[in-house]
Amino acid sequence: MTTQASAPPVSGFELRSTLRRVFFGNMWRTLAGLLGVMQILVVEWGVVVLLGRDGLDAGLGFGLAAVLVVGNLATVPLLRRARMYGGEARRAARIYMAVGITTLLVGLAVAVSWLGLFPVTAVLGWIGLGEETAFMLFRGLSVGLVGAVAFSAVWAFTGGQQRVDRSHVRVPIPGLHEAHRGLEIVHLTDLHIGNGLEGERLDRMVADANELDADLIVLTGDIFDFDPAYVEDGAKRLAGLRARLGVFAVLGNHDTYTGTEHVVDHLARLAPGIRLLRDEYVRLPVPDPLYIAGIEDPGRDWTNRSVHLEALDTLAESMPKDGPVLLLVHRPQAFPQAADLGFPLMLAGHTHGGQLALPFRRGQTVNLARVMTTYTRGLYQMNGTTMYVSRGIGVAGPAVRFNCAREMATIELV
Repeated sequence: MTTQASAPPVSGFELRSTLRRVFFGNMWRTLAGLLGVMQILVVEWGVVVLLGRDGLDAGLGFGLAAVLVVGNLATVPLLRRARMYGGEARRAARIYMAVGITTLLVGLAVAVSWLGLFPVTAVLGWIGLGEETAFMLFRGLSVGLVGAVAFSAVWAFTGGQQRVDRSHVRVPIPGLHEAHRGLEIVHLTDLHIGNGLEGERLDRMVADANELDADLIVLTGDIFDFDPAYVEDGAKRLAGLRARLGVFAVLGNHDTYTGTEHVVDHLARLAPGIRLLRDEYVRLPVPDPLYIAGIEDPGRDWTNRSVHLEALDTLAESMPKDGPVLLLVHRPQAFPQAADLGFPLMLAGHTHGGQLALPFRRGQTVNLARVMTTYTRGLYQMNGTTMYVSRGIGVAGPAVRFNCAREMATIELV
């Protein structure tokens, strides 16, 4: 008689990792299906709470939900492809995404309303408030909650996503030569050219960066979004960036989607003033040694909470000893590795600060980027290494930002 060993229990970490892979591996399908559920939930809430009528028949409700889920699952892939065509097709895709995201947020508020507010008011009615009075209380609270979320969503797609913060951060660098104290770096990241930041708007961004009159300008990846058609014009406009010690850049995962060599070739020909760092060091043109290094993004597994970059290990083996090294990496997930290797400063992007963020304790936020990393925005320190994660200039997907303005950061070395 043989016995079969039982499978080892699945840890909480493994379960979260699996769920994250499943969600992000099928993100658009998952969101499309969830949108159908939220649409019927919002309709049901409107009928009962706003109109004061009986809710939908269970059979009819499930039938409509099924139709909406299937309809969204069929529509989303078509509209994703339509984004490539420009013109009215792209405009329709953007409107659909904006309405869809808003519906998801409002639907979430409706769900919280039913699951949180309704039981409380029902208990109040049962213990003496009266059923009609309790329902009126629920209606008022529910409409207030859903209305606030709907207003916030509208703001996030309008004024919220148009704001650009010019932040200034002073960063201590061990071993910094006296001559370099006060050196300023304008940190740009996640432009996503081709997703709303192009043409005259890109020209204004270039002019704003130059106006800061920094010693260095750096771009930490996702320069382009995904459409190769925008690379030529985008590279020509980026050629206008100017800084005393140069303009340096690394590529991000979206640059890989756009076409790595396509981006590299156009930047080299049309924006020769931008020095693209591809797993290498460059000594800056100053008398006392100061170096800048850049790691090219692997372009895969963009949602992984941890990342180990072999190119970073290789680069560290030849790290200069006569002056500090400023490291450019697209993904902040590489911070622990950079800290272990002894890089004094790392600049990163990738997260967009979550784009949608809720205030938390001590200036922290709860934002969507926490799904893939704890390093979502701002300043971090570990083992003598400092990292700054910028919220970025552009957006990924819909142009939406709440409590998470676009950012053009100036890093001052002290």
